[in-house]
Amino acid sequence: MTLNHILFPTDFSACADEARAYALNLAERRGATLHFLHVVDELDPDWVGATDAAHRAVDLRDDIAAKAKRRLRDLADRERGGGVDTRVALRSRGEVNEAIVDYAQEETIDLIAMGTHGRRGLNRLVLGSVTNTVLRRAPCPVLTVREGRAKGDGGTPTVQNILAPIDFSEASHEALMVADDFADDYAAHLRLLFVAEERTVPTFSDTGLPGIGVVQMDPEIVDNAEAALRQLHDRLGARAPGRSAHVEEGRAAEAIVAFAERTDTDLIVMATRGRERGDRWWVGSTTERVLRRAPCPVLTLRDGADGEG
Repeated sequence: MTLNHILFPTDFSACADEARAYALNLAERRGATLHFLHVVDELDPDWVGATDAAHRAVDLRDDIAAKAKRRLRDLADRERGGGVDTRVALRSRGEVNEAIVDYAQEETIDLIAMGTHGRRGLNRLVLGSVTNTVLRRAPCPVLTVREGRAKGDGGTPTVQNILAPIDFSEASHEALMVADDFADDYAAHLRLLFVAEERTVPTFSDTGLPGIGVVQMDPEIVDNAEAALRQLHDRLGARAPGRSAHVEEGRAAEAIVAFAERTDTDLIVMATRGRERGDRWWVGSTTERVLRRAPCPVLTLRDGADGEG
């Protein structure tokens, strides 16, 4: 995976700082240029209704932009002092998510590293709208660091165990190659995981009332998956310090998250099995569930956005 340019969008929050540690660490390891980007939200001058509201809104936005630029330069100067090549960019027009995607396209960014706050709704964590849009439209892989899920102490990320979920699609093979690159970078153990999914199907009783039954995957498919994983493992060669192949049964997202928790995983690298709907691209449901519940940062690769330049 080529990493010449890494984009770190920031809103100066603690969550963003957690993602910055990963962006900086990767920039140091790969000799990449680290781009700092802040997007100033558009201010609506009509909210007051007074004649001079537009002028006050513009003055306020300019003041916010000036302060944000100083903070960006402070961050960049700090990292530049450590030997990392940095660039600073400020955008003050348009939506935050659109500005991030546009910048990534304009600057041929190879990786976006960003924090995601998420929010609680109906007893589950929902990804923030900015993160959702960037995941759907980014022209490159996206590393998301959920608040409180960064691994490591003292600002230096810990990446000792990497998990690569595999479903034997071309996209998951590409993600596996990226995971292997990262394992080589960090001298980390790489685990390949295939989930033999249970299926829920409607059932009918003698009473005529429908119900739900769970169908286990055919044992032959599980056996074949184990053999296929071993073959993938062998084809990777001997770069990473350690690899292992695993097969779990259950629902894909839940099994991936549980396996990551059980094996003290520091990073999940996976393909997004999204789909097109009209002119919009949607994150696959398995990926979305993993992103919401993973105990560690997640690097996602969309088909056709593998970071190769």
